[in-house]
Amino acid sequence: MKLELIEQLRELQKSIHDNNVIAGWWNDIGTGVDLAEEVRNKTRFGKALIAEKLCLVHSEVSEGMEGVRKNLPDDKLPHRPMIEVELADAVIRILDLCGALKLDLSG
Repeated sequence: MKLELIEQLRELQKSIHDNNVIAGWWNDIGTGVDLAEEVRNKTRFGKALIAEKLCLVHSEVSEGMEGVRKNLPDDKLPHRPMIEVELADAVIRILDLCGALKLDLSG
């Protein structure tokens, strides 16, 4: 992979994760616990969060499969095929989790 593409993927991963942190997806509102920190420290709770996030990736892929099976447009973006939207959602979830875990996906 060209260095420019590697850097772009790193920036995209960071941007997606940072935006999800700002949106509140990585903070427990009730307790103020930093969920990304739990994930990085791989506490028992953090491991459960990783499993939950991986299941969300799986659900996006499964929704894409259903769209292909039934030849469906996306329900929220009907001008796009469901598989396209669901695979994009899966990529976003993967990059977000990699950002939380500080993984070098592009490496």
